[in-house]
Amino acid sequence: MKISKIPGLGRFGVIIDDLDLNNISKEEWLEIGKQHLQNLVTIFRNANITKERQIELTNQLGAQRFGTKNYFINKYNLPWDSIVTLTLDEDDQIDDSDRIVIRSCISAQEQTTTGYDITRVQGGYDEKGNPRGMFADGELLWHSNESGTLTFTPGVSLLAAQNVVGSSTGFLTTTDYYESVSESFRSELDEMIILHRFTPGKISPGLNREQDIIMNLNMCPHNDTEIPMVMTSPGGLKGLHYSANTVWGIKGMSKKDSDKVFSRINKELFVPEYTYDHWYQNDGDWLLFDNSITQHRRLGNIKDRLCYRIQHDYTNVQEGVWYPYRQKEIQRRYEKEIRSFVKVTKHKGFRLPPKRLSDYIPFLNRN
Repeated sequence: MKISKIPGLGRFGVIIDDLDLNNISKEEWLEIGKQHLQNLVTIFRNANITKERQIELTNQLGAQRFGTKNYFINKYNLPWDSIVTLTLDEDDQIDDSDRIVIRSCISAQEQTTTGYDITRVQGGYDEKGNPRGMFADGELLWHSNESGTLTFTPGVSLLAAQNVVGSSTGFLTTTDYYESVSESFRSELDEMIILHRFTPGKISPGLNREQDIIMNLNMCPHNDTEIPMVMTSPGGLKGLHYSANTVWGIKGMSKKDSDKVFSRINKELFVPEYTYDHWYQNDGDWLLFDNSITQHRRLGNIKDRLCYRIQHDYTNVQEGVWYPYRQKEIQRRYEKEIRSFVKVTKHKGFRLPPKRLSDYIPFLNRN
């Protein structure tokens, strides 16, 4: 196994070559997972694993999780299977715009030989004009998944399966920037609460209306959701939860003053020192990346490009309970919402925050 530093991404990010992921032991894999939490981005070059093996290894890090299902289960107060049935039956109980998103969720799923579903991120449309996978058109600009959701999923597993040459997956880390600013500005960042909004075409210019509806619900199902600017990753690193194309305002500031802050951050953060675009040289690379304080993007030609994506937790490799937020008001909201999420989705193995703040103070004080 050869490990090399990714050029860019500050002090984070590694590329791993010559690792036989088909024969690695669980103990060895979990140790790599723990190291990944400190690296934020890990690229297994020429991994050449199947989607079944991708699922198996990802599940060892933590359970799969997808916030859109939780949104619909809460909205309609029905199990997911019932929502799918009503959607396919064209039942009026399901809103027209929701039907578009639910059908997309269904069509983008591909069942594996091991009985799991996995999400296709695939360019292009079939003969009936239906997208062949998630995000079927164009480039994706800087974002983090579920950026306008307090209980967003912290990890992403992306397998570059077919026809990826000529495209890239890029990353931006924020910890080095956060640590580099003046103490006074860092204190301001620590207290900032960001309002997220979805703007059609801002993340992916040129999407058609249906794809924009899907993007909207994936990123910001509720406008002006309040999420702290600074948070702690599952690996205990502090950085910015700054999804550049959904941040809209700062609580307590005018839009004009908010935009001034965003303009400063954009100028200082989006520089080569903290960014890396991984232009694929062949099919078969496997990318793991943090979704809390790291942004990602997609550039290049995606015609017939196929990747497999899993959103997941890091429960089995993180140290104790992950608690991303420090503000007491946000902590209370997060605790309520994450407990509801686990109950509604029957999420298995998730480590819930303790009911008393004092129980997880040691974790917060590490940062």
